[in-house]
Order: sequence, then structure tokens, then C-alpha cells
Amino acid sequence: MALMREYYAEGVGVMTRFSAERPSHVRISTGARIHLGFYGLCRSHGRILGGMGLAVDGVGYTVKARAGRDGVTGCQSHRVREILEKAVNDLNALPGPVSVKVETCIPEHVGLGSTTQLTLAIYAAVGLLAGKSIRESVEVAARGPYSGIGVGTFLYGGFIVDAGVRIGSRLARPVFRAEFPSEWRIVAVIPETEWRVAEGPKEDAMVELPEGSKELCSRAMEALLRLIAPGIAEKDFDLFTNGVEMIQRLTGEYFSGVQGGLYCCSESEEAARLIHSLGGRGVGQSSWGPLVYGFFPSEEKALKAYAGLVERYGEERVLLLRPRNRGAVVEAN
Repeated sequence: MALMREYYAEGVGVMTRFSAERPSHVRISTGARIHLGFYGLCRSHGRILGGMGLAVDGVGYTVKARAGRDGVTGCQSHRVREILEKAVNDLNALPGPVSVKVETCIPEHVGLGSTTQLTLAIYAAVGLLAGKSIRESVEVAARGPYSGIGVGTFLYGGFIVDAGVRIGSRLARPVFRAEFPSEWRIVAVIPETEWRVAEGPKEDAMVELPEGSKELCSRAMEALLRLIAPGIAEKDFDLFTNGVEMIQRLTGEYFSGVQGGLYCCSESEEAARLIHSLGGRGVGQSSWGPLVYGFFPSEEKALKAYAGLVERYGEERVLLLRPRNRGAVVEAN
């Protein structure tokens, strides 16, 4: 595990293929992210929260941008237009119109970090067309109101820990990154429920909680530093998944006042039980849900669980995901 500033300095992470200094065409493909919980479950040293998460393949965005044309096409165009307009205004360097086509999309507001991945892909694409660096464009986008995991997974992939949020700041930056065991798999379920949490007043209200306790913080940090991080470094599946389940229980306990329990809703809790019964370990809820996930030590075991979950929920609600140990892939010409 390394300090994230070292990765910023070395430019590790985003894979780029450039054939021009200032391109007219840009294509960016991303993965998604799952949130594994928070270790900062108290207010201390002027900070709140502090989370961890993982970049995953199996679902993601493919964004194409072109200078000299105007228009938005493809999936989720309703919010692509809004993000594109803001990116053009914020970056303030395009000589003319720009068109965006989104070919593949992450389901919105289910716990896969769709808003951050889409925003960063559009900002990075517009920035490259304007002659700016990816890093500069990502900074201008100012993502990470309560979690920096999405920014870290976009730039670097792998397992990411953020620094938490300075009280009054609303910005959490990624600070640590580690390679994740590539042979492990994740099976996720998006249960059918009306529960959704997007950025805005509802999320703001959810994090306005009591200060928590030093004991809660201590137990969560123990889960990160004594179980999750060593489990990743040593490829110890049991150690890692025990740590995830511990931190998930603590995170659920902390937010139970606004969720009504350890999970956001009964549908997610039921899906989590089924994943566990099919052999999933490190079972938990990603972010505010409703997506829940479980880890498997091999693709063979994950496929068996996947088949059982598809029987219950259908293919459109079950995802077989792989760790993604790289950032977004960028092609520009």
C-alpha cells in the first residue's frame, strides 16, 4: 500500500494512448466502484468519515467526445447534458462546440459510483480537447463530497482508502492505494426497491449524525489495519472478508438511525442473506445501497453463486465483477 501522492507524482494509473498534443477525438472507458464501508465513524482531529472501496470491471462507462460538433447521444443523456455544460464552463478553454456520446453506462444511484465515474470521464474528455491534463481536469471537477473512493478508482484502480472529510469542507481525497488480488471475484445484486440516494439534501442529511464514539472508530480502524489491509497484501481471503464484514456491521450500526437498520432496506438485507448462503463472504452494502455484494476466492465459485442469484433476481439485477487494478483507459487523437 502506498501514499496516493506518490502515484500522483508518477502518473501511475490512467492508461493513455495519444497521437496528438491537442486531440479532436477522445474515448474514455471506466470501471465502477464498490464501497466497502467507513473506518472514520466518529469526529476526531477535525474530520468525519473516511472510507475504503474497490475498483471493479464488469460494468462501466464508455464516453466519446469530439470537438467541433454539438450534441449529446447515448445512455443517460438526461444527466450527461448537465455535466457536459458544467464541464465546459468550469474548464473554460474550448474554442468551439463539443459533442458527447455515451455508449455504455453504470446503473444510476445503486451504489456503484455512477455519478463520479461519469463526471470524471466527461471532465477528462473535455479537458483533453481543451489542451488540459487529465489530472487538472479531475481537480476542477471537485468530486468526492463524502468519499474520495470514486476519484481514486477512476485515476488508479485497485483498493482505495480516502482521508475522510475535513469538517466544513465536503471533500474527501484518496490517500492510499493497493493492488487487489486479481483472482478474487465479486457477485453483486441490485434488488428491486424504491430506495435511492443521490447527492444533495438527502445525502447531506444522512451524514449529519451524532459524533459517534471513540470505541466505534477504534474497532473500525482495527478492521481496516489488522484485517482488510493485511488480507489484501497477503492475499488472505478469510482475513480480508472477515474485516469487510466487521466494518460493514460497524458502518451499518452507525447509519442505522437513518437507514432503519444495518441495511438500507429489507430487500437488500434479504439479498445479502442469499449471497452469504451461496458461499459469499465479506458480504455488505455498497455506499447507501441498494446494491449488496459478496466476495468469492475464485471465478468458479463466483459463477455458481451467480447462477443461483440469477434464478432468483434475473440477469438484469445480478453482476459478476472482477477487480480492476488500473484506472480509466483514455484514447485521444
